Amino acid sequence: MTLRVPAGPAEVTTSWFDAALREGGILDVEVEQVEVEPLGAAVGLLGDLARLSIRYRRGQGPPTMIAKFPTTDPGGHQVGSMLRAWAREVAFYREVAPASPGARIPRCYHTGADPAANRWVVVLEDCPNEAVDAMSGAGPAEATAAVDALAEFHATWWQSPARFDWMPGFDTTGVGGLEPLWLDAIPTFIERYGHLVPDQTIDWLRRFAPTLHRWSDRAAGEPMTIVHADYRLDNLLLSSGRVTMIDWQTALRGPGAMDLSCFIVTALTVADRRRCEDELLERYLTHLSAAGVTVDRDWFQRSYDENLLWWMGQFANNLARLHPDETTQRSLDTMIERTYTAAHDRNAGRLLEAR
Repeated sequence: MTLRVPAGPAEVTTSWFDAALREGGILDVEVEQVEVEPLGAAVGLLGDLARLSIRYRRGQGPPTMIAKFPTTDPGGHQVGSMLRAWAREVAFYREVAPASPGARIPRCYHTGADPAANRWVVVLEDCPNEAVDAMSGAGPAEATAAVDALAEFHATWWQSPARFDWMPGFDTTGVGGLEPLWLDAIPTFIERYGHLVPDQTIDWLRRFAPTLHRWSDRAAGEPMTIVHADYRLDNLLLSSGRVTMIDWQTALRGPGAMDLSCFIVTALTVADRRRCEDELLERYLTHLSAAGVTVDRDWFQRSYDENLLWWMGQFANNLARLHPDETTQRSLDTMIERTYTAAHDRNAGRLLEAR
């Protein structure tokens, strides 16, 4: 019989957790007691997380793990449902993570899926994290570690023939279906965030959104890999110079520059990004080359700038539907300001003239 999937942290019991670990098959243990500590809405926009403190009756295992469920926030739930975020993360840990040797991804001890009830859960390794203040931005050590980890993961799946039925991609389903959602969200986004960004970029957003389907169709013929598709500082755990990549709810097949641009322009302050952007791009390409992946640098520079336009539109789409608390709102304001400023600095709008 398939194990029942809890609706959220409040339904995690010792008996359920003991059965979940047996079903996961990673640990040979019996659980005597589990204590559940919800981690709060600020920890994840699309997920409700809890730390599980575990005492074992038999065998040895980690003293703590993390259980992750779909968010109960209405705006976040709308975005997560639109993206099929929780189904994708469960599938990622079942199929992609085990096939990514050496990737810096948390160990997964259990996955549960009940699509009919819209219930999903993953139980993950509780990785150490030296929290970096997103407002202050990543320093040089954090930035290089994040770029190195990203390049290593991308190299594993670069132009891979492997396909997963559940995973959307530019070269399978495309992302053009988001176009009407973007167009619907833009007025609300401009009302809430327009005062934070260079005026010219609002015009670029309005012009790029109606061409999303054409851009994704063309990009489908270019080199693809599996991308995180939300590679921000919030989705990285950093400890002793090592990066662990979390929150794989939006994994898809897409251009590697999608992840790299997302990290560089959101994780770094504007001043730091202007100073080291080219160096980080070169570092990423050098790591790909060392892994046997050859990339045309002129194409990659263009793809990087095109993906700044993508993030302008995708962030506009997502943030227009969220109603975060005051602390999270400040972080999102900073992310938008950095993203749109980067697009302006690199004159990403020039690519619209060539369409």
